[in-house]
Amino acid sequence: MDDYKDIKELFTPRHDIKASDELRCKVRKALNRNSRVRKTRTWLLGGVGFSTVAAIFLLVFIPSGMSAKEMLSQAIEAIGSAESIKMNVEVRTHAVENFRHIGLDDNFVTHHIDIVKSDSLLRWRIDKGERMAMGNDREIYTWIPALSLGWHINDSDNENVLGYMSALLAPWKILETELDNCVNNCNAEYKVSKTKDEIILTIHSEPQGDFDNPYLLNTSIAESESIRKYVIEAESKRLKTVMISVVSGRRVVPVLKVSDIRYDNSPSENNYMLPNGIKFVEFDNQPGGLNGLSAEEAASTFLNAFADWDEDVIDKMLERELQHAFYREYYQGAKLCSIGRAFTSGSGNSVFVPYTLKLRDGTSQRHNIALQRTNSGGWVVAGGL
Repeated sequence: MDDYKDIKELFTPRHDIKASDELRCKVRKALNRNSRVRKTRTWLLGGVGFSTVAAIFLLVFIPSGMSAKEMLSQAIEAIGSAESIKMNVEVRTHAVENFRHIGLDDNFVTHHIDIVKSDSLLRWRIDKGERMAMGNDREIYTWIPALSLGWHINDSDNENVLGYMSALLAPWKILETELDNCVNNCNAEYKVSKTKDEIILTIHSEPQGDFDNPYLLNTSIAESESIRKYVIEAESKRLKTVMISVVSGRRVVPVLKVSDIRYDNSPSENNYMLPNGIKFVEFDNQPGGLNGLSAEEAASTFLNAFADWDEDVIDKMLERELQHAFYREYYQGAKLCSIGRAFTSGSGNSVFVPYTLKLRDGTSQRHNIALQRTNSGGWVVAGGL
């Protein structure tokens, strides 16, 4: 394995700081639709082995005498040499959801991705219709046109905001990422095959995270049992297609498809200009949090504050811009009926607390509020309204 030390050193182990936020009620109202707001904080922003045997298999052996080192080097160089890339990605999700979110029973939504390299700076843009994002190696802007509201995130790991989409923003890194997963994890099977025209890498991996409570199971690609298939053109060594499916019981459901990748197109500078009429909020300006309480107590205190819209409490746990954009009109006057026991699910750092609210119109809402700790130990709301 020492012969491949140089490859391993290219790959920094990835860390995963996730939470999702699917606050659909107010957004759908703004979009003139009737839907419920769901789940966790990444709404605002969206593998693993035959163990050592699999790692050795992938590193050392590829049919027709080509070593993985040679294949990876050639593929990375070929894809990375492209000055610009355009692709259409089909994902089972909702157009307004965060970029991480998938739903096995959702329809496919087209994501238009543009990538351009200029003066060693990688710039990209994703447009999924009702939510958009744009960024580079230093910062990310993401926004919802219907609400005229967006967020500016400095020094962000793309994966925390974009989920699997972050891999597609640098296609030359996909095999690096998968090899890193293979070397450093032990919950996946890797297979490599080669035909006359194509090199095919297939990975079957287990979901990442703790699913004693299955609440977040199958809500993102990372938090699903998945089969990922990458097809590389044998001659050019460029990525050709991607297909990702989720295994749920006896179902194998395709959730992401890339079959249209165009290299070295003339990029449009207009794609990388911020839109007019969008108010961008600095994501780093988060509330301080509610200290000295358990998760259940913090959830109860926050939700009880809806009755009179007690901003002294709400401002400590929820960003003011979000209050006015998503929540106040809908939840002001709501009364808390019950609070359940806190639980965790998936690979993120959120704690979920079941609750029941009685809204002003007399209807009931049952859901799980997502809470997270700040650096100072206070609780803030990460979603679940």
